[in-house]
Amino acid sequence: MHNKLQLIHFLLQRRDSKMTILSVCRLVLTPTQAAVSNSATMATDSQQVMQGPVPCLEAQKLTSEITSPTSVLSSLALGTQQCTLRDIANIFDKLNYVYKSYLDSKNTPQAPDLNNYVVVDQSDLYTHVLSLFVDDEEITHNYKFVVSVVMEYIRSLNQHHIQVQHYLYELIINTLVRNGCFYQLHQMMQYHVLSDSKPLACLLLSLESVYPPAHQLALDMLKRVTTANEEIIEVLLSTNQLLPALRFVRSVGQVDQLSARKFLEAAMNTKDDMLFYTVFKFFEQRNLRLRGKPDFPKGEHCESFARHFESVFGADALGQPPSA
Repeated sequence: MHNKLQLIHFLLQRRDSKMTILSVCRLVLTPTQAAVSNSATMATDSQQVMQGPVPCLEAQKLTSEITSPTSVLSSLALGTQQCTLRDIANIFDKLNYVYKSYLDSKNTPQAPDLNNYVVVDQSDLYTHVLSLFVDDEEITHNYKFVVSVVMEYIRSLNQHHIQVQHYLYELIINTLVRNGCFYQLHQMMQYHVLSDSKPLACLLLSLESVYPPAHQLALDMLKRVTTANEEIIEVLLSTNQLLPALRFVRSVGQVDQLSARKFLEAAMNTKDDMLFYTVFKFFEQRNLRLRGKPDFPKGEHCESFARHFESVFGADALGQPPSA
């Protein structure tokens, strides 16, 4: 079975063939020796591939060659080498054409009727193919090929106007980090090769210990995600960047809704008296603007911070304009 794309086209039209399709996808990504050893195991996941009528003449020609899932996978494993990236791209495009048609059929009556086709979605390919492919010891030494394959699948999804799920981007990031390719990761993020999202920003934050610039990359991404203001504030507070946090809040016009207690507590925990002074005066000025006096209302529960301020800077400093 040398024409893998024709095989995928055939299997897409067979009832209950999803697991066989996914197994074929795993085989075409796998070097030949590993593919032979794995083909029998993967065949056990692919049952009843030959159920239902053969839907087209081209597929009828294949039925004489295929009698079971085991024969499909064994013949493919024994007769092929690892596919080229171009072949893999064509397979992804075939899968995503059906996937997109299925999504369109839910909303557009005029969409092509592909009800008889098996739909392989992102979750399927991620769970049964790509995540296993990335972790395969036979392949991981060639991380560039791994990244190229996942990027090719993302390219195909974008070309078919299918929203890419964040876990596909995470595969790329984790592969690059595992291989110490921080420069490539930085370039991908800087030039927006990977789409912005909150989960992706959180993953970047978790990489700060191994790659410190990831913190700023995550912060920049959150700023581009317009619904992530709260997350940005929390990130800045977690690293004691209180003044940048206050500047950010001011830039997005959320000063009036800000919790004074959260900021004052963070400032006091830094043990930096001048930072605490600056943050305290910031909120005193806000109180003066909103209520005509610098005192904190009881509902904000800031009495302990006012006492701390008085003990450090004196009672005369309370309510006074901040010093230059």
